Amino acid sequence: MLIGIKAGRIKVKKEETESVKENIIIGIYNKSLTKRGEYNALIGVDLLY
Repeated sequence: MLIGIKAGRIKVKKEETESVKENIIIGIYNKSLTKRGEYNALIGVDLLY
């Protein structure tokens, strides 16, 4: 089961760039996202720009 938490605002920093996004849903999963455990987190492309 994936739990979703709605955040009113988050700040995303990428190198020298910083952006603020509002009304974001953060997914929390207590197990590995892949069989080999390659990922610690997933983020939507919209949040990077």
